[in-house]
Amino acid sequence: MTFFRSISAIALSVLISTPALAAPDLANGKAIDQQKCYACHAKKTGFGNGDMIYTRSDSKVKSLADLKKMVGLCNTELRLDLFPEDEADVTAFLNKQFYKFKP
Repeated sequence: MTFFRSISAIALSVLISTPALAAPDLANGKAIDQQKCYACHAKKTGFGNGDMIYTRSDSKVKSLADLKKMVGLCNTELRLDLFPEDEADVTAFLNKQFYKFKP
C-alpha cells in the first residue's frame, strides 16, 4: 500500500504544481496594442488611425487562427519581444474589440 500512496502523492503534487491556463488579460492586450502596434498601423493605413487596419474591407484576417498567426508574425518580424501570454492577450483584445470571432 505504501507504493500506491507514494504514486498518489506524486500525482497530486504534479497536479498542484501545474499552473492552470490563465484567461487572457484584455487590459494588457490593449496596453500592448497601444504601445507597440498602433503607431505602425497608423502609418500603414495612411490615415493616422491605427485601428483602421483592423476594420478594413480587405483584411487578411478571416478567422481567430488567422488573427493568432498575424499577431505572432508581427511579434517575430518586428521584434516586439512579446511573450506567448502577451500574444494571447493581444489576440484576445483585438478579437473582442474588432473581430468578434467565436473561439
